[in-house]
Amino acid sequence: MARHVDPKLAKAELENLLQGVAKQLIHRVYGPEGMPWGTKFAELEELAVQLGQAVSERMMDRALARQAAAAPLEADSCSTCGNALDRSRGAEPRAVATQVGTARWEEPRRYCRRCRAAFFPSVPGVGH
Repeated sequence: MARHVDPKLAKAELENLLQGVAKQLIHRVYGPEGMPWGTKFAELEELAVQLGQAVSERMMDRALARQAAAAPLEADSCSTCGNALDRSRGAEPRAVATQVGTARWEEPRRYCRRCRAAFFPSVPGVGH
């Protein structure tokens, strides 16, 4: 079951995993000997920013794709004409600019051939 996550608490709970990921990234980039003496601080900082942003983008993409795939599409018929909705029309690509880059996912939809209208999952209301 989905649950609300406090980002600060999640970070604290995942500290050991984050330490291990950081260690593996340093090993992959610099090799078993680590960062060579004389590497500029700005170079390390840029590497950390680029890798952190890439991890953030992938995390958002995966979470949004999974959420979209699980979205309920309650309606089986068009609310305007009552025609049966076509489920074979696939998904609609979505993109949103975020603090860490552009988040992309495919949002499921149904389509009314008569009205030529697309229907997407309802946005949760109060108490959902």
